[in-house]
Amino acid sequence: MIVLSTETLHRLLGEQGKIYIAYSGGMDSHVLLHCVMTQLSSDLRSRVSAIHIHHGLSDNADAWALHCQTICDGYQIPLFNERVTLDTHQSLEEQARRKRYEVFERYLENGDVLLQGHHANDQAETLLFRLERGTGWRGIQGIPAQRPLGLGQLWRPLLTISRQALTEYAQQQSLHWIEDESNADVRFRRNFLRHQVIEPWEENDGALMAQVAKSAEFMQSEGRVIERLIRTTLQAHINETGGLNLASLPIDERAFWLSGYLKEQNISLTQAQLSAVVAMFYGAQSKQPLFQTSGYRLVRYNEHLHVLPEERLPVLGALKKCVWFEREFDRIRCSEAVELKSRPEGERLLLANGKHRSLKKWLQDQRIPIWWRDHLPYIYQTDTLVAIGDLWQHPEAVLTVEWQRNECLCWPN
Repeated sequence: MIVLSTETLHRLLGEQGKIYIAYSGGMDSHVLLHCVMTQLSSDLRSRVSAIHIHHGLSDNADAWALHCQTICDGYQIPLFNERVTLDTHQSLEEQARRKRYEVFERYLENGDVLLQGHHANDQAETLLFRLERGTGWRGIQGIPAQRPLGLGQLWRPLLTISRQALTEYAQQQSLHWIEDESNADVRFRRNFLRHQVIEPWEENDGALMAQVAKSAEFMQSEGRVIERLIRTTLQAHINETGGLNLASLPIDERAFWLSGYLKEQNISLTQAQLSAVVAMFYGAQSKQPLFQTSGYRLVRYNEHLHVLPEERLPVLGALKKCVWFEREFDRIRCSEAVELKSRPEGERLLLANGKHRSLKKWLQDQRIPIWWRDHLPYIYQTDTLVAIGDLWQHPEAVLTVEWQRNECLCWPN
């Protein structure tokens, strides 16, 4: 008998929260849907909807979507059928996963919960897959039973139950499900592990998958303790602007502490990426190393590692007199009508002492972080540069500048 933990569901679900089922039409998600619709109270059942992702990779994809609609009509619950487009020149498995979660995040609001049908065999498969690719102590924890997803929560209530137990349940309940023919294709590494490694392994010990899942739970529990200890210890290595002191990290522990620091910034790197970051930021090849990918940049400044958002063009335009001009990283207000323009080339600044200094040298003198230099407010009256935020003002300019930076782009002291 498979019993859902209604206590867990109530803890995750908001007072008016909705319950979404990730429903592929396969056996796992059908068992999950059946458990939900037969075990929950009528109040909770009234909040249930299903989401089907149509990847369009199989000739049977339309028939699968129709099957899912038929099943959901039988349960009298809404089904949202979402089509996604994949690039066949890239990893289909990784793309499909990323696209699915992007869809799920769009649906989830505060208090909502998404249920997925991952089971103990999926857990074992994931552990072996990560071990093959190379992983650390976080990766070996496997699939979490619960985690935040978008504005809501993700819950996998079947994670400790073996696929064999789900099959027996589905047969006892006379459930009808679809079989994705791609699941038999052992050219996909996960399928190879499933059919050539895990299934023979499980034949030798029918209780093995549940034990693997239980071991993953133990590792996740211990991992939560380790995460708390890491956060506490990291504080001694982080400066007032959030940068990680690279020089203070023990030589043989650099990757560990870098990974912990980035995890606090919601950044997860593969082992290969982490090794590349360590080599880059501790190497002498570049005085200004930069690691960038979709969503963020990693930079080194004064021997500290900083996480920055993606590079963007500065917002320029006219400023009305005494009206705040809002930008992504700052806001500016002037006592006169002026204009923000791009960082000028070859500009020489007249200083209060009557001497001139090139803009390039002045930026260095002021120790302006490189990532801020294009985003400084270069304030013009007609064609004359009269101020740079509140950092410099032409001695003959008669105006008052207010400049306030926000926390979206760090400004190390």
